[in-house]
Amino acid sequence: MENALSSREKRQSEKRAAILTAAKTLFFEEGYGRTTMDRVLSAVGGSKRTLYAHFENKEVLFKAIISQVSDRVLYALTPQVESKEFGDTLADMGVRYLQVMTSTEGIALYRAMVAEAAHFPDLADNFIQNGPCRASKHLADYLRVQSAHENLHIADPDLAAAQFMGMVRGNAHLLAVLTAQIPSDEEIRTIVKAAVDSFLRGCIAHH
Repeated sequence: MENALSSREKRQSEKRAAILTAAKTLFFEEGYGRTTMDRVLSAVGGSKRTLYAHFENKEVLFKAIISQVSDRVLYALTPQVESKEFGDTLADMGVRYLQVMTSTEGIALYRAMVAEAAHFPDLADNFIQNGPCRASKHLADYLRVQSAHENLHIADPDLAAAQFMGMVRGNAHLLAVLTAQIPSDEEIRTIVKAAVDSFLRGCIAHH
């Protein structure tokens, strides 16, 4: 019984992932407004019943895609090695963050939201809250813990997190979105190092 349940759950998980993959391609290539659940069904195959059992409508489906991409951003902004120095940890997080933001998927989602925001304000608000705001709060919580260290002074972790993320994105993200110029790993490391250096000088200068 347990094996049968596990097998069914695995099939359901695989089907959900297949739906998300097919829907992402359509949303990012055709736009939210022009994509329909019928188009998603045609792309992924299967029955309407199965599709709607996983996602009751197009908005719920798109929100799941937003959540999936933002989860990757949150992972990027999670320290992977606690034993490292704060600056090194912050640099690692910055590199992973900019890599996600300039990835094919990250760029496509950003472009889609900019294109659709005026037509679907509720969807845009959901993106802001579950994407940038969620990521900024996640980083702020980490900075709040670090501000207790005697050699750092982070008076406003929420503002500091937003500013650090902004420094890391810089023109690199804008160029990637508008001109498809994707920074190399070396360029990303250079950008992030400068952001970390500026951030640390600000923390220490106001101690």
